[in-house]
Amino acid sequence: MSRVMSGDQDRHRVIQQGEGPTLSPARRKRLLKAYGPAPAGYTIEDLECFLDLLYGLYSHITSPKALQEMIVSDPFDRSEQPRQLRLVDLAAWLEALVS
Repeated sequence: MSRVMSGDQDRHRVIQQGEGPTLSPARRKRLLKAYGPAPAGYTIEDLECFLDLLYGLYSHITSPKALQEMIVSDPFDRSEQPRQLRLVDLAAWLEALVS
């Protein structure tokens, strides 16, 4: 899991509700296969900062169902129509990349 300051622990739990507390090796492998390796030009530290920002942006949402249904655009896809993915999948993929 990424470096998390003690004040950010609750933010990380908000998005991971329904996803489990940690990623299993099998889940990590599936995420990396489905969404690919780290985006070119980004360091692990960059991805950790982005993940912390992501958790902060959605920390006000407390409903696990709402989080499961939330769809976002892939922020690393620079195409005209970036791929769409669930917020919890984006967070889990970033967790897999930084772990």
